[in-house]
Amino acid sequence: MDGEQLPEEDEEIPQTFEDEDTPPEDPLEVLARCREYTDVEQFEELKKAAELFLRGQASLDSVKEKWLSLDQELGARHHYFQEGLRFQEWSEQLLVTGRQVFEQFEWIQDQMGRLDLGLDNAEELEVAYSLEQIHGALAVLKSSYQTLRELQANLPVLSDNPLIAELIRVGQLAAEQKIPVESFLERLQVYADMQDRLQQALATAQPAPREREILNQEQANLDEAFAHQQRGLEELHQFALTLDREELERGIASLEQGSQMQLQLREKLLQTVGTEETRACPFCGSDNQSQSRFCASCQARLPENLAVQADEISLAGGGGGLPSHFQRLLTAVEARQQGQLADESWQSTLSWFRGLYTNVCRQRDRQKPPPADTPPEQLELLERAGQSLNQGLELIGEGLQQLESGEELQVGMEAILRGGERLQEMPAWLEEATNLTNALQESQA
Repeated sequence: MDGEQLPEEDEEIPQTFEDEDTPPEDPLEVLARCREYTDVEQFEELKKAAELFLRGQASLDSVKEKWLSLDQELGARHHYFQEGLRFQEWSEQLLVTGRQVFEQFEWIQDQMGRLDLGLDNAEELEVAYSLEQIHGALAVLKSSYQTLRELQANLPVLSDNPLIAELIRVGQLAAEQKIPVESFLERLQVYADMQDRLQQALATAQPAPREREILNQEQANLDEAFAHQQRGLEELHQFALTLDREELERGIASLEQGSQMQLQLREKLLQTVGTEETRACPFCGSDNQSQSRFCASCQARLPENLAVQADEISLAGGGGGLPSHFQRLLTAVEARQQGQLADESWQSTLSWFRGLYTNVCRQRDRQKPPPADTPPEQLELLERAGQSLNQGLELIGEGLQQLESGEELQVGMEAILRGGERLQEMPAWLEEATNLTNALQESQA
């Protein structure tokens, strides 16, 4: 150790290692070191915008817009990883890797702040260096996710359903009094919520004719499947009171039976659209069937097309009541106003709804304009649909900002409901445009 100097315990370690005596680097040369693709589209767009900005070919506002898009994406990924990590607590190695992921998220957040400050102060090198640091952290995240997938592949398979497998594992630990029973009840509530969302989705779905035929044929089996699920949930709640292993086994058996019946129905519905390629989860990279709504690995919500996403946050719930996502948000607002909802639960609900909203905005922004030869009548209908979408999203965005600020919760919720009503108008315009297309095709046949 002779000749070496160790930093003091409280000494600040610089974020970059350039020698003070050497001339500063060219920001564009720093940015050129970030050529490798990161698989995070929002970051790639930010890199392009930043490069144009550094060349004097783009405005600060355009970079800020991309910065905000990346910030929202990273927030969603962090949230979904937190949700998914509780299904990955099998070994110390898994937990260590999980902590490494959280550390990278925290480091990226620090660099996002550094980037924002560099933009505000016109410090081009700070902009370039922060982007370089984010680029490196995203590469580490990608590697960590791969490690998590490899570790998961070696875990004992307690159930084909990852949520049921988690209930088995945590239930066994609770029975041995190694963890508090509240941890088991928390997982049980996650499972119950997913069943509620599935029931609501089926109740409000607008299936294709062949899908509707299958649902009608399988209605009795579907009802039986949900009955098994409900029985299992009741039995597992009883287990939480007694910690009797037999109650745990009975409850799990009921959930497994209901889950298998639901899986069989899902496979029949998938057959109606034929065999399609898998798609990678944008949050953890795992392959999923193209029709999956949630990632089988990390439970993150998978992106869908604009029509599905917009319908999901519209008020077209059917049955005369609010759809489950709006009802969940409204219930949270009412509980928050009455002081009955903790900060963590409130922020989790806001983050969940913000994720829905952000996905729709992202899909809208990627929509291509209609072809140049689109008939004027149809073009007008498509423009009206676009107006309903834009106005609805604007209202929902304004309402979300008010909810997130913690002020005027009632006013914010009312704006979100009005936005949902505007979104509800969009499918009607799209359907009319489709009918017009069909009529034009028939007239030309």
